Amino acid sequence: MTRVIPGLKNWSWLFAPSARDLLFSLRTTITSLIALSIALWMELGQPQWAAMTVWIVAQNTIGESLSKAHWRIVGTLAGAVAAIALIAASPQQPWLFFPLLACWVGLCAGLGTLCHNYHSYTFVLMGFTCAIISISAIDAPDQVFSIAIARSTYILLGVVCEMTVALICEPNVASRARAAVRRHLQDIIEGTASVVRDVLIAHAPPERDLYNTFSRVMTLNDRMEFSAIETGHSGPMVASARATLGQAAKFMSRGLGMQTRLRLSGQKNGRFAQPVVTAVADFLATMPRLLDTDAGVTQLCARADRLLHACETAIGETARSEQQDAERSRIVDDRIVLQGVALLLSELTLLLRCFQGAGLDRHILSTLRLVRPAHGRAAIANGLRSFIAVLIAALVWEITAWPSGTLFVMFVSVICARFASFSNTVIASKNFFLGAVWAVIAAVIPVFLVMPVTSDYPVFCFAAGIPMLIGGLVNRHPATAAMGASFVNFFPYMLEPENHFRVDELQWFNSSMALLTGLGFGVLIFRYLFPFSFSRFHRNFRAIIDSGLRNIVRRNSRMTDQIWLGEIISEMERLIAHDAGRNPARTDAWLSDAFSVMTVGRNLLYVKFLLTGKALSPAVERELTRLFEILENPAATSHEKRAAIADAKNTLCQTEARTEEPGQRIQISDVIGCLSIAVRELEKTASPGLRPC
Repeated sequence: MTRVIPGLKNWSWLFAPSARDLLFSLRTTITSLIALSIALWMELGQPQWAAMTVWIVAQNTIGESLSKAHWRIVGTLAGAVAAIALIAASPQQPWLFFPLLACWVGLCAGLGTLCHNYHSYTFVLMGFTCAIISISAIDAPDQVFSIAIARSTYILLGVVCEMTVALICEPNVASRARAAVRRHLQDIIEGTASVVRDVLIAHAPPERDLYNTFSRVMTLNDRMEFSAIETGHSGPMVASARATLGQAAKFMSRGLGMQTRLRLSGQKNGRFAQPVVTAVADFLATMPRLLDTDAGVTQLCARADRLLHACETAIGETARSEQQDAERSRIVDDRIVLQGVALLLSELTLLLRCFQGAGLDRHILSTLRLVRPAHGRAAIANGLRSFIAVLIAALVWEITAWPSGTLFVMFVSVICARFASFSNTVIASKNFFLGAVWAVIAAVIPVFLVMPVTSDYPVFCFAAGIPMLIGGLVNRHPATAAMGASFVNFFPYMLEPENHFRVDELQWFNSSMALLTGLGFGVLIFRYLFPFSFSRFHRNFRAIIDSGLRNIVRRNSRMTDQIWLGEIISEMERLIAHDAGRNPARTDAWLSDAFSVMTVGRNLLYVKFLLTGKALSPAVERELTRLFEILENPAATSHEKRAAIADAKNTLCQTEARTEEPGQRIQISDVIGCLSIAVRELEKTASPGLRPC
């Protein structure tokens, strides 16, 4: 057995890296040096950008790399056009130029916040590419077109080099991607089934574990864009995968509602419900063994259908059973539990069929995928922050007359545009700054000890390649990925290789100071200008919840389960990103309330479905219509809404007791169960968890 040296266990990823990490770092280092040599051979200005682009584009998977490369090209070209237009609109007019540049960077930062994955990166590139080109041409506006062409050329050069080498080094991409997608989906199904089973046997996991599962579902849903690129023409498979993830989130959230149903019933041993609940829990426990093959999934679908039929039969028996008044409430409780189990099994059956990828229309699959909402408030804050930061940086340059002040403004623009869309901009920008510090330190040896004594390119490659190789390993380690990415991005920049001259010490010092002060100023901007505030976060989340609940009950609303779940999960991710373990008790309480709100929304959506999609009795329709009018009223307080739901539930309980027809009793108790859950969960959210702190 291999022994790990004490004290170096946490550094094994660096001193004993995996073969995959080492291969990635080695091939990217070689590719970046090849791109740099081609740029030098073409005698491009600032050839280091070609090597930087290789490291920027290189990602963990081919799908990510291709997507980032595509959107980097689009963003670079659009930013170059914007830079030419900006210089043309404000020649020799710095205080017309800088406000326009600040507006553009702020606009791009705001639009980037509204997008996801590398679609956001497009606006990032549009922002800081415009800044880099236009600021480089500020002293020679007649050269802006040449500068834009040069920058676009070495960006394209770096992208082509990285994509060529990556595709050569990664064979069988499509088949490996399909296998990885199926494996990830299988893990998600097993995880959600385990959570729901724990709920049924009264051992519900803590809120953090629930959040981790939901967040993983959302993350994989985002990554399906890259899997679609890797699998080529496997569109139906990716559509099924996205639908599977959306259905997995729905299935697990329905399990949270089931937890409340069991608590409200006061017992789990009713003679109607207990056998079905036990059978479903046992079924969920056996699921992982049958998910490996298509035949096993087919068998699971058949068993789920049989359990659903048994559950519906038991529901019918409760409606037909004649009992004394003392037993009636227990029978209704049993029926409410069984109806919750029926909803669980219906969603589980659809989940398995999505995973199987057969028998479902492409349009239906598209409606089942999770939807990540856009954050309008965050976009406005990021846009304003970036606008102000660029103006302040320009003012600093104007006041100090620093010879490298243009670089300072450029790097402020880069960091503001780059990190505006991150969940926790403070931590991300701080790690990025630290990586740049290490890049400056590491560049001292090749710049001052190697490059002055030889112009031999192989020697230069050896001196520059070792730090790049180490930086690539740092970039592959999750805990240091942001710092490593910054290091490998800026290390080639600090080398400043040129064909016909060597950068002198004073120029190198000014460049390094401009880099560090620009990035450091960006960190301070993110920390002190519109910083994250828990109290503001809670207020905004409360506004999102109130608006969402009104949309749920509105007659012509487009709110769906997938949109609702996406909003709640996204807000959870924002909170966890900024929590950083500062106040675990407060965060756990907030997560508990967020799950309650999620459950309320899902049950109200189901009640709306019953109201609009099934033939309820006129009395029930009138009561639900009255309830929805109150819930839709923006002037109604949270207390009034809870009271209205409770009143509607009590009224329907009386209606159910007077109803003789079994089918109508089943429909009414279906509504009663959902309203009971809503009342219970809204009472929980009256705790301090969702109040401003």
